Amino acid sequence: MSKTRLIVEYDYDFCLIGIACHEKDYRLCWTLNTLLQINLSKKDDHLSANSSHSLFHYNQEQLFREYYLVSNRGTSGMLVEEHRQVDYFFIARGDIGTEEQKHFLDQFKSIEMVSAAYPMDANLLKSKHNLIFE
Repeated sequence: MSKTRLIVEYDYDFCLIGIACHEKDYRLCWTLNTLLQINLSKKDDHLSANSSHSLFHYNQEQLFREYYLVSNRGTSGMLVEEHRQVDYFFIARGDIGTEEQKHFLDQFKSIEMVSAAYPMDANLLKSKHNLIFE
């Protein structure tokens, strides 16, 4: 009897911004909601191989977009080990152009509690599979 294997290819085509901020996740989330006029809300923690990470989500149905804010520092490890300086990842899925990505980045840099924010390419990350949320 032969075995059939299912190979799943994930789509890593999304806007990914790394944020360095030493404030609590709910404070950063509230600031992003106010600044971007979205409504990120707390979801069940995202479980990686050995740790759980706080996760916030907002689905903007009319524009077919989803926004996520996830903590890089979990209960017992990092979500993306190769970027230890990043405290949070902001992920925007959907039809988001380069001008809008630049706008997000400029908005994040204007927040006083954010010490750094920069765009990232998920395809270049070794642990990119940790950035897939169901």
